[in-house]
Amino acid sequence: MELNRYLVAYFAFSVLGWIWESIYCTVKERKWKNRGFLYGPLCPIYGFGSIAALSVYDLISLGMIHQLSWWMILIIGFFFSMILEYPTSYILEKKFHARWWDYSNLPLNINGRTSVITSIGFGIGAIIIMKCLLPFYEQTLVMIPDIIIAVLCVILVALHSSDFTLTVSHLTDFQRNIDEMEKAFQSKMTEEVDKLFERHSKLYGRTLSRIASFKMKESQNMIAAKIIKAMRDSKWKK
Repeated sequence: MELNRYLVAYFAFSVLGWIWESIYCTVKERKWKNRGFLYGPLCPIYGFGSIAALSVYDLISLGMIHQLSWWMILIIGFFFSMILEYPTSYILEKKFHARWWDYSNLPLNINGRTSVITSIGFGIGAIIIMKCLLPFYEQTLVMIPDIIIAVLCVILVALHSSDFTLTVSHLTDFQRNIDEMEKAFQSKMTEEVDKLFERHSKLYGRTLSRIASFKMKESQNMIAAKIIKAMRDSKWKK
């Protein structure tokens, strides 16, 4: 039951996070933006955040830690969001060569992966979750029979696993296609550059021959020799 409780929280808050981010980015950019990493309407980073919040909530309920004031929740949410966002962004970029968020345009950001402003926002969100959403979640969950929750968790985990596998597979194939296109482009460019230098070399040789074949006076021959030497030096420098 406890595991299912955490699983349901993960999926519920992943969906809420997806709805929030998609609406925010759609309004901001004035066009529809699907903010999910997966095909389904989920933002897993919010789900993992909810698991951490629910763990703290349980510790408070059990009396293992004291009740947290709003400013303490703000600080914890602030630092936890940074700890969660930065490595997640780094891993996704290294794996798929893409960024799902970039805070480079915001002040006090760390490599565009996290920032003070957004972390304050997540800290405020943590207050809302701890003080409002989690109590509501707990009250709602106890009204649902355990068997329904168990079946729901099995279905959601199966769908989520399939979605994750399909997403990673498609992104990996896409990256592989991009790499192949890049290699083909580089090969074609190298071939064209080689042809260009080959034509340049032939033109260079004909120019030297014409200069050398001129019949000039001694002073003019000296000028021609300097021109030839300068052209040769230029070629070697290249």
